[in-house]
Amino acid sequence: MRPIRVLGVVRLMFALLVASAIAGAARAAPKSYVLTGKLTSNRGPWFNIPLVGNVPCGGVGLSNLTVMSGPGGSKVPAEMTPPIHSKANLAAPFGCVAHLPGKRITTTGAGVGGAFVIPTMVFSKPFGSYVAAVHAPASTAPVIQIATSFRVTGPRATPTAPLGGSMVMNFPAASFHAFKPGAWMTQTGRQGSMFTWCFGNPDCNVISAGTKPLIVKYAGGGNAFGGTMAYLIGSVPGVSSTAIGAGGGALGFAWLSYRGSQPTGRGYADVRQRTAPKGPLWTHYKTMTVTRPNVGKQKLVTMVTGFLGNNFPAGYYTNFGFPWTTMTVLARKTGTVAGNPRITTLTARGGDTVTALGKRNIGLVAGGVVRSILGPVNRHGPEIAQMYLPEPGGAASLAAGALSLLAVAGLARRVGPPRSSLPETTQTE
Repeated sequence: MRPIRVLGVVRLMFALLVASAIAGAARAAPKSYVLTGKLTSNRGPWFNIPLVGNVPCGGVGLSNLTVMSGPGGSKVPAEMTPPIHSKANLAAPFGCVAHLPGKRITTTGAGVGGAFVIPTMVFSKPFGSYVAAVHAPASTAPVIQIATSFRVTGPRATPTAPLGGSMVMNFPAASFHAFKPGAWMTQTGRQGSMFTWCFGNPDCNVISAGTKPLIVKYAGGGNAFGGTMAYLIGSVPGVSSTAIGAGGGALGFAWLSYRGSQPTGRGYADVRQRTAPKGPLWTHYKTMTVTRPNVGKQKLVTMVTGFLGNNFPAGYYTNFGFPWTTMTVLARKTGTVAGNPRITTLTARGGDTVTALGKRNIGLVAGGVVRSILGPVNRHGPEIAQMYLPEPGGAASLAAGALSLLAVAGLARRVGPPRSSLPETTQTE
């Protein structure tokens, strides 16, 4: 048996309720914090934007930007488990695009699902000090290597290119830069948060229903959190290229004209088409394994001879991009190379969580596809872009804890020990 002052208990409980109400109000009110994060786009098993970033893509939880890769099948979902299972890979092994320090963001303060408008120019990766090149795997022959020198920034306050897409003639363009629950309702005529889209046939179920072997699927979301945001690429003309074997020992360079606002994340089936100029063609070339900064050992083109002029065919690119979401996104291409089946599947999942200390972590994913014609290469590829936007900490929760402790301390001083001259009410512990 231990005596307890009833009045003191009531006062203590009241103080705790007040502190809890204050904490709830702090969480519910809009709050502003300095934004951090990172961004990347995986456009196949070996082509990433940026090729070399300025911040690591790895991390813990939602900050660990990884993509599942594997062959998959012609249907989504597959009718049977593929013989080769998917595996998790770092989204971009040579780094992501870092955030620009000092950018502030204001949310509704509702924790998970709290809406916000993303500020401009949040991400920035300047031009590198050298042209980064990586060797292409044998499965991509006759492509030999890819070399890029990209600057990546974004988003801009207004689009640098008109918003388009397969549904834009029938519905308004997507709401730009707004991230919130149910964002799909303002994303260019989508009928729901979950959908399957095929190249040339937006209303499809299987990849064979499209005009090209490309498919994108958003699944597992209900009223998922999401929004739209484009990033921009800047490239120096005549620098970024794909080296392609042209037959008979010849080599051509197809210029990569990735410039301006990218369709990835801009809206539902937002499209951009580009043409690259003709590239240089050489009669002979040699490769050698060399060690380069960041990318390490790579078997690259080290010598070309017999210049034939800028006669390598012009390149043609078509990119479709889709909004950012916390759901699971799958992008897949099928087809054959040299008569052999060649299927590539990329998939990743986002999330919106709040830790016990009140820190919110947002992982967003966007799907896309690319079709490119580069000389003898007619390439189809899936795309998965990822973005991580954490809060720096749980200020509201910490403030609530401090208020509670102050309230308890104040009551303890005022109530003090029980007085023997007053009647006491006792209860059993």
